[in-house]
Amino acid sequence: MRVIGNTAHADDYRDGNNDTVASRYDKWNGDVALGWTPDADTLLELTAGKGDGEARYAGRGMDGSQFKRESLGLRFEKSNLGEVLDKVEAQVYYNYADHVMDNYSLRTPSGTGMMAGPMASNVDRRTLGARLKATWRWADLQLIGGLDAQTNEHRNRASSGIDTYKELPRTKDADFHNYGAFGELTWYAAERDRMITGARLDRASAKDYRQSIGSGMMTRPNPTAGDTRADTLPSGFVRYEHDLADSPTTLYVGLGHTQRFPDYWELFSPKMGPAGSVNAFDSIKPEKTTQLDFGLQYQGEDLEAWASGYIGQVRNYILFDYNSKMMGMSTSRAENIDARIMGGELGAAYKLTSNWKADATLAYAWGKNSSDGKALPQMPPLDARLGLTYSEDDWSAGALWRVVAAQNRVDLDKGNVVGKDFGKSGGFGVFSLNGAYRVTKNLKLSTGVDNLFGKAYAEHLNLAGNAGFGYPATDPQAIKEPGRTLWTKVDLSF
Repeated sequence: MRVIGNTAHADDYRDGNNDTVASRYDKWNGDVALGWTPDADTLLELTAGKGDGEARYAGRGMDGSQFKRESLGLRFEKSNLGEVLDKVEAQVYYNYADHVMDNYSLRTPSGTGMMAGPMASNVDRRTLGARLKATWRWADLQLIGGLDAQTNEHRNRASSGIDTYKELPRTKDADFHNYGAFGELTWYAAERDRMITGARLDRASAKDYRQSIGSGMMTRPNPTAGDTRADTLPSGFVRYEHDLADSPTTLYVGLGHTQRFPDYWELFSPKMGPAGSVNAFDSIKPEKTTQLDFGLQYQGEDLEAWASGYIGQVRNYILFDYNSKMMGMSTSRAENIDARIMGGELGAAYKLTSNWKADATLAYAWGKNSSDGKALPQMPPLDARLGLTYSEDDWSAGALWRVVAAQNRVDLDKGNVVGKDFGKSGGFGVFSLNGAYRVTKNLKLSTGVDNLFGKAYAEHLNLAGNAGFGYPATDPQAIKEPGRTLWTKVDLSF
């Protein structure tokens, strides 16, 4: 039996300029797992969980006043079945999420026009899924294959006024279904050589139940009401790994292709689809990514190092344009473009002595919109981290210096379903300290100070501050991160 419980509370924080940033939250969750093992090779496990919370958002016109979730699952595993069929796994699960956004529970409504009074939006999602997987082993081969399925039902309701949405019925707006078959074959070609290849085939579909789209005076009949769209999505990869004979180093290279069906928010949240289309549901195509990955890993007695890189082509990348205008008002449009992406990461960790350890990482990502030649939006800048750790017996202490470059490659008001580029960002450096002491085998105390020097900085992947919290409405300003922050954590296991 395993029981996990968590509760967390945070007030609004102050940034490096000592300005208050709306970020207060409360959340809790509880999960339990009951397992039965009639023998060493068999497991039957039942899991259940619940949770809820609320959070203020400095970058949105509404806050999250409810994050209810429920989960239930059953898992079965049977190992060492025979000489060829080695293992069978089966899983069924149920998840339910009930989310409320409003502008009155955690703030005072302060918008203009339609946002001047209290408003709320309530969406929920019910998920049912199952997965069956088996493992076969031969002398030099291992095959993992299986089937999975998932269905999602989406409903919503919204209204003006305090809690008046509770009096309204929930209206189904979408159903999603996905059925897939997959397989992964590993060939141990030689003592130091491995070839891994895999394939997956999905049949994904979505049905539009909306009878109307738009809101207020812009409401109009939905031209795709009752329509179903479906796609068959093949994916696959091949990867080669080689261990060097005279060095504890592994080299690898892989080539993969994946196709992704648009999710609920990409199909239903944009106000418009590509130019000339009736809406996003009708016209947004699945993304198709072909990518080459390569790298190496070194694992020595005192030194651990790694390097990885990728270069890829994305067909039908789903791009959001938040600068589209409809009757003088900003809105959102989703469209498909072609894009090129590449990036990489370098890292190393070195044991200076039996007590001292130093580590460093460097990460970079780059993207280009091949359709118009502009930068691909929402790309993180160059990010470096330098760390130093001292540990002895039950004590440990560490320091971390994070240095991030400026990001000048942006495409204003373009982005994805999560966010958009609203300006270039400056670089910054942040220094933090931490320490920990293991009191007993089951009790560990940790403490630290993040952003020791109270640096005022903002991440590039960010939201613009909302006017309801005093940010300028016509000049987007990035939300700054916390200033000097003292923290303490207690870890208790039993």
